[in-house]
Amino acid sequence: MKPTSFDELYREAESHDDYWIAGTIQEFTEEISQRMEQEKISRGDLARRLGTSPAYVTKILRGNANFTLATMVKLARALGTELRIRLAPPEKVTRAQPRPRPRRGSGGVAAHHREKVAARPAAP
Repeated sequence: MKPTSFDELYREAESHDDYWIAGTIQEFTEEISQRMEQEKISRGDLARRLGTSPAYVTKILRGNANFTLATMVKLARALGTELRIRLAPPEKVTRAQPRPRPRRGSGGVAAHHREKVAARPAAP
């Protein structure tokens, strides 16, 4: 059956791995961009640190690269940080709790995904 409302469409999207992969890629690339801005690191600078081309860095920042853990670690180290990955239990949403919806102009589904991930308690 085809989703008929935004909530149904959203629940349908959340049931697919591609939704979670895209949100994670966007979150990671935004963190890279923020770190580059904080440290005043240009794309060329990052490319030199990685031993690659500025075009590849642009591809990464657009989320068009297929990230391996090795690539993610290299990016983190090139930015003077470390990569930390943790597993967390999924959030439980019941019918009594309305599902938060992304606001217009707030970055859409990916921003909503980041808010959900950020709201999760940190792993011990």
